[in-house]
Amino acid sequence: MTRADAPGPVITFILGVGVGALAALLFAPKTGEKVRADIAEGVSDGINQLRSTGKDLKQRAHNLVDLAKDHVQVAIEAGNNAYNQAKKA
Repeated sequence: MTRADAPGPVITFILGVGVGALAALLFAPKTGEKVRADIAEGVSDGINQLRSTGKDLKQRAHNLVDLAKDHVQVAIEAGNNAYNQAKKA
């Protein structure tokens, strides 16, 4: 696996936090029902956080696409201007 294919440090951190939280819940002196409820709550919180992060990343991607479109349009206009000037000369 190359460095570009490796998961980012944020994802690695989130996975580590999740594994640590799960281990803490499993080894805590609680009843099985309480542990299951805590695990379900943790999973629900994690899913909500992933959805929020996904929405944020989607918005960032849209912003980058819009920015790229703007740059391409500027480049096209500059190319057309250069072509027209060269054609006149």
